[in-house]
Order: sequence, then structure tokens, then C-alpha cells
Amino acid sequence: MVQKNNGLVYALTVLILTWGVTAALFIQPSIGLKIFPLIMFIPAAVAIIFTISGRKGVNGFKKKMNAKALLFGILYPFVFILLCAGLAQLLEIGTLNADKLPDGKMLVTIVITILLNLFTVLGEEYGWRGYLLPQFTEQWGKTKATAILGIIWALYHAPVVFFLAKTTGIGHPLLLCLIQAGCVFAISFPFSYCYYLSGNIIPVLFLHSVWNVINTNVLGDIYTNKHGMMNGNIVLYNGEGLLGLVLGGLFIYWFIRQFKKEERHLVSRSL
Repeated sequence: MVQKNNGLVYALTVLILTWGVTAALFIQPSIGLKIFPLIMFIPAAVAIIFTISGRKGVNGFKKKMNAKALLFGILYPFVFILLCAGLAQLLEIGTLNADKLPDGKMLVTIVITILLNLFTVLGEEYGWRGYLLPQFTEQWGKTKATAILGIIWALYHAPVVFFLAKTTGIGHPLLLCLIQAGCVFAISFPFSYCYYLSGNIIPVLFLHSVWNVINTNVLGDIYTNKHGMMNGNIVLYNGEGLLGLVLGGLFIYWFIRQFKKEERHLVSRSL
């Protein structure tokens, strides 16, 4: 029973630590605003402790990644975010600021930032997709594992979104928490799909890094209330805002179909 519940014990440990650390950081909002990214390393730190203590290991580097997984990890966030930008223009909830369009120097900076940010997102992905997702998948299958991890991942983000909203004044804190939680739940499906394509977390690191960097540069930073290349209400058109929630929710159906198709294929091969 202990072995079976390792994943849930891990998740609860991460959530308690994250909520506690976030609350402590934002006792002084100015300090919390500067160093809140530190919580991104909690999932990895707890996964390492659980691995050392013998509660299963991290599977994310055991298999070789493939080109399909890596291409998906890089292209999916680009396409999704550009789609949000195009729809924002069409729906007139956001407008492109021509003065902020990237030049050659900025493009190089963005690429370098994506590569450097791989280390930062490893703090989450080593825990979520490297340690927890394989355990949940073994126990519940791909769709249910992804949904449960999506809920946990959303709860993990909730306190920092709440305190940042209060600090920056971007919107109603509880409403923003709900919208962003829905986005995190929805995006957990492409993240899982990317992992399942190879069983390696490196493509997922690229997905996470490209998402973080491109989303903030194009659609703005919903955490710190800073605009990117688009002008308007960030909460409405951001990839982690209302438009991102709607689009991500629509794409869930396709990913569930892929999970079920892959599981049927595995069953037929085992017969």
C-alpha cells in the first residue's frame, strides 16, 4: 500500500512545502515578487529525496528521446501562443504593438533565454513528468494519470498566482487563480503527450521552456503583469489566461483520443 501511494505522498509533500514557502516569501511582497521562481525547484528537490529514500526512481532519462517528441515540444507552444495572438487580434481583445516586434538581436536573446531556462524548468519537470507521471500512469493509465497530475499541478501554482495577483494588481486574485488553474490543467495534456512520445523528459523541458519564454515575450507575463508584444488585458488573451483556457480545453479531446489509441495499440501488441 505504501508503494502504491508513493505518488500521492510525493504530491502532498510538494504541495505542503510549496504553499508554506510561498506564504513565507510573500510576508514581504517585494521579496516574494523577486524570488518566487525558487518554488520551481521544490518538485525536483522532493523527487531527489524520495529517490534516495528508495521510493521509486526518476524515469525521465532512462529512455532515448526521439525527433517527434522534440519537435512537438518545440513547435506546440509556438503554434498555440501564435494562435492566441491571432485570435486576440481577430476578437479585438488585444492588439499587436509593432514597436515591440523582435529584431535579429532580440531573436538571438530569446533563443539563448530558452536554452538557459531549460535548467529552471528542470526543477518542475524532474518531479512532475520524471518522477510522478510514470507512477500515476502505471497505476491509472494515461488519461486519468494526466488529469490527476493536472489537478495537482494547478494546486501547486495556486498560491503564487494568488499572492502575485494581490501584489501586482493584475486582477481579482481568486478569479485569476481559477483561470490559471484551468489553463495548467489543460496544458498538462500536451505535456504528458510530449513525455509519452519518448519516455524522456528532455522534449518536455523544451516544451516548458519555449512556452514560458514565448508566452511572456508575445502575450505578456501573467505573473508579474508585464506586457509583451500585445497590448490589452493580459488576463483575456494570455496563454495562461482566458483565451488560453478555452483553446487548451478544446485541445484536451484530441490528446485523450491519442492516449486511448496508444493504449489500445499496446494492448493489441501484448495479445
